[in-house]
Amino acid sequence: MTAQLYWRDIESRQGRWVGLGVQVEGEARKPELHLLTGNNWRMQLMLGATPLFWATMAGYCDGVWLIRNAQAAEALQLLPSISSAEVEQHQALAPDARLKAWSRHFVSQLHSLQTDFFYPGYWIARGLLPDPDNIRGIERNGVSAWSFASIDDTSSHLPGWRLRGSALADDLAVEPVHWINWWSHDSNLIRLRRVDPTAGRLKWWRKKAREGSLPPILLWFVGGLSAYVVLDGHYRLQAAIEENRPPQFIVLSSTHIQPVQPDPDWQQQVLETLRRQIDKYPNFNPASMNDVLIHAFDDRPEHSPQTHTWVGIGSDQAWVDDVSRHLQAQGETGHLQDIIQRKA
Repeated sequence: MTAQLYWRDIESRQGRWVGLGVQVEGEARKPELHLLTGNNWRMQLMLGATPLFWATMAGYCDGVWLIRNAQAAEALQLLPSISSAEVEQHQALAPDARLKAWSRHFVSQLHSLQTDFFYPGYWIARGLLPDPDNIRGIERNGVSAWSFASIDDTSSHLPGWRLRGSALADDLAVEPVHWINWWSHDSNLIRLRRVDPTAGRLKWWRKKAREGSLPPILLWFVGGLSAYVVLDGHYRLQAAIEENRPPQFIVLSSTHIQPVQPDPDWQQQVLETLRRQIDKYPNFNPASMNDVLIHAFDDRPEHSPQTHTWVGIGSDQAWVDDVSRHLQAQGETGHLQDIIQRKA
């Protein structure tokens, strides 16, 4: 049975769009793209019965070893190709409306897949946008100077995303083994598939990047890896890198909803303090007072990212055997023992 999906736009107090909330209802079942876990902190991302990558956390939580199965991922195309007409249609919209429209586009496309992507729960799609004040730094230093952040709205209680250009190194090869360093203070981005540097669509997307009409790259935040996985847009991302034009991203995340219960005693103290301020300063700024009151009485729930996984790795030895065979076939065994022993 296909899950039922309901969405609503989430706006800031100033009326600016800050995300798309997606409630998914239906029978709990494993989607085609899913994350398996096993003992000894082993993980693998599966597309049906095919692993797209294996991962394991280091013993002291320094980070994660990621082993890509890039050859299997070559067939990965979750979403239909974006047409020229769709690019032009969205480009005609105002910037905020454009990001909202692309969010709806991607959510709708993922939901319409035969196997669906969404499992039941609450999901949020948020924009991850380039820093508009960093133009000169980008012109001088290229991709390493890129920086991205979600729309700053602390009142929305939504996950806040960040990404730095250092996570977007020009990597056409997509190396089989990758170390995700949790102590670098940089968010990590995982590309699943290679990009053909001679492909016609790369040239076309480079043209769109120069025109400023490049559609956003779709990411999925995977909490167990503390990293973003590229779901759609490998060629668009590479086009943006080659043109040194920071793209926009849309981040999908499932969330854990935590109720918020403000302290009544503290609320009363806030009210009494504001009364004294108004008596003492008759011209007290109403906007500031409203902000304080909203903060004190805001009981909307907090949304923290949380990725659902399925227990499905037969044993630690089975995981080790699969990874060993894959890396031996690739001639990439230099880090194999560290991976097996979960050493940084």
